[in-house]
Amino acid sequence: FGLPCPGGNAIVANLGGTTKPAGVYCTASGIGVTGTLTLDGGGDPNATFVFQAGSSLTTAGNVVLINGAQAANVYWVVGSSATLGTASQWQGNILTLTSITLVDNATLLGRALARNGAVTLGTNNVITLP
Repeated sequence: FGLPCPGGNAIVANLGGTTKPAGVYCTASGIGVTGTLTLDGGGDPNATFVFQAGSSLTTAGNVVLINGAQAANVYWVVGSSATLGTASQWQGNILTLTSITLVDNATLLGRALARNGAVTLGTNNVITLP
């Protein structure tokens, strides 16, 4: 992990269908996103979002940025591995201890950085730097 997590920012459920303001969010276990997670920059193009997961990141959804939020300022820090599910449209920089898998048709506006393992791509993946 690394950054302190404010008490009200603990992740306790799937983040799909929620809107989050800039800040640090964390869980000792995994982060799941089914559906759409909206990140609201509040009019600040420098707004920073950090999501820290002790184990995994698993998606079957999308990240939407509004009100000035920028993909370059979104960080997904994962204690083991991340999987972007089929057709996920993801934004932000993914930093994992182990590995990252983009399943077929998943797109990433950001970076995929795996420390001890591989970044594995399916078919028709698109990765664009923010």
